[in-house]
Amino acid sequence: MTRRGPRVWSMMVSTETRILLATVLVGFMVSAARATDGAREILHERRRLYETTYAWSDQHQVLRVTMVGRDGREQVRVLEIYERRYPDGGRRTLLTFLAPDALKGTAMLSRLRAGGAGERWLYLPKLRRVRRIAGPISDESVLGTDLTNRELDLMQAMVKWTESDTRATLRGDALIGGTRTYVLELAPRAQAGEYERLVLWVGTDDLVMRQLELYGADTAVTKRIRQTQVAFVGTVPVASHVEVENPRSGTRSAFDVLTMEFDKGFPDDMFNLSFLEGTGR
Repeated sequence: MTRRGPRVWSMMVSTETRILLATVLVGFMVSAARATDGAREILHERRRLYETTYAWSDQHQVLRVTMVGRDGREQVRVLEIYERRYPDGGRRTLLTFLAPDALKGTAMLSRLRAGGAGERWLYLPKLRRVRRIAGPISDESVLGTDLTNRELDLMQAMVKWTESDTRATLRGDALIGGTRTYVLELAPRAQAGEYERLVLWVGTDDLVMRQLELYGADTAVTKRIRQTQVAFVGTVPVASHVEVENPRSGTRSAFDVLTMEFDKGFPDDMFNLSFLEGTGR
């Protein structure tokens, strides 16, 4: 048997190590490519569904909103909402408080034009007058809840994201509330407020969001949003229960859909100022 010197063994080990590392690296590259391709396919199909099968032009719903403070105290509000969407991306919303009595009859009209510019008006029943609300609304809380207008807009925009909007990786699958989901990690290419990274869980059968975690510059979850009790109203998926958790403040909010209907053909004049005044009378 030929004996090899230390230098020969060292060269052999070094070569074998390089081959092993190269094999592992190729494996990682293939896995990363598959994860990226898988995420891209999911985003593409999700966009297709929301632009076709899941699309709607107007909706009417009655919503119960429950806000839970750090001390566990609850505040409950009941709202009636009419919303209309337009092909150019514009949106109009009419919201009226049904409860509690202190807010009953208070109404708000918002018009969001294509491109993001918006206007809002508030009707106060005690004064029987409408006043315009000035200033940006993106970082404002939605009705005093743990959800901001920016986060609401973000969730609405995400259903049509493609690889041009975000870097996406498929992290695998997981069970959320008994539903099998795909887990996607997203890094938006455009500014998304304070959020640099998102983790999104969507149902493997319907691609509807079941959970969304929002992250800032650190590794801690800034906001967690979970949707449950998903059912179809016609061809449109609706989550009847949505919870928003704010780990920083220790508060949370819940949104429960009491009634929901789509595409009833609400006229444009339903979203004007004269109609807004009439909602409080």
